[in-house]
Amino acid sequence: MVKNKIFQYFFIEFFKIFILVSLSFSLLVWFSQAARLLSLITEFGNPVSIYVKYLIFSYPKILDNTYLLNFIISLFFLFAKLDSQNEMQIYWLSGISKLKIYSICIYIGLLALIINIILSNFIAPWSSYQGRLLLGNSKFTLINALVKEKNFNSPLGGLTIFVEKNDKKGNLRGIFIYEKSRTITAASGEVLSDGNTSYLNLYNGTTQEKTKNSVNFIKFKKTTFDFSKYQLQNTSYPKFNERNFNWLITNLDNKQIPENRKKEIREEINTRIIKPFLIIALTSLISFLIFSNNEKINSKKLKFFIFFGSISLLILNQIALGMSGKNINSSYAYLSILLMLIAIINLFFFQQIKNENKL
Repeated sequence: MVKNKIFQYFFIEFFKIFILVSLSFSLLVWFSQAARLLSLITEFGNPVSIYVKYLIFSYPKILDNTYLLNFIISLFFLFAKLDSQNEMQIYWLSGISKLKIYSICIYIGLLALIINIILSNFIAPWSSYQGRLLLGNSKFTLINALVKEKNFNSPLGGLTIFVEKNDKKGNLRGIFIYEKSRTITAASGEVLSDGNTSYLNLYNGTTQEKTKNSVNFIKFKKTTFDFSKYQLQNTSYPKFNERNFNWLITNLDNKQIPENRKKEIREEINTRIIKPFLIIALTSLISFLIFSNNEKINSKKLKFFIFFGSISLLILNQIALGMSGKNINSSYAYLSILLMLIAIINLFFFQQIKNENKL
């Protein structure tokens, strides 16, 4: 009964810290990305509503990318909290063994692993793809993004616009529009919209239209340029990290996909299925903090080396992951190294338990 309460306590405390850390880091990255992605509005002419929805769909991917770092920090905070309040000492005095505390940490690690696999295999790819579809189907509405002063703007495929002056109220001067077979110049113009379609009213200009054998010049006092036939330069074709897992496995043998692209597919599969098992290695390593109360061990040095080792594992794992997609043998090697790492860390842990029991 007491052991179950301890497990519940550890579980609740860890996930309270984990949620707080995850939200803090992910929101920091998210806000930074939001500022960077303002170009979707200012340069590519997407509506504000599309921008906001795209940001929301991008959030699960940020959570996925920061997941392992959040886990390391959260587990460290948990042990620091227990150590600062002398809770560990109370457990030892109550007859709770270090092995029992370690097993609780492993259970927490396994649960975190399952959550990571669900996030990286289902939630993050789906939401990223929905965001891409959203951009791919977006209509051009903010025409002022096209007509920045003294700048050649080409956010729409097959169209380039230059404007000498733009008063930001829809009034333009010195307009140059280039299409594949037509060039339009106008002394002035105004931006208009009927809610669904954006267009330009152009005044006092010429149109030069190229045919097979000649170039036709047409002067006009007023003409309307409609943007409805153009599409934004957004693509709805999904990247590999936006594909579902079944598609990735099926297309490993697709002969139409070049080998260098298959390397990316294998790397994505390893990221989703093998990489999360690093959580168990990190849990085992950080669990050495259980021995921080040992008089023969310098507590500060132990915490430093474990934290440094955890971050180093994270970096080395990313390097190994990048190499794991070369071929199937590289993937097996990556998995084998990860399993060996887990075994070695646990071997040292149980050896330390054994040495303490001899005292």
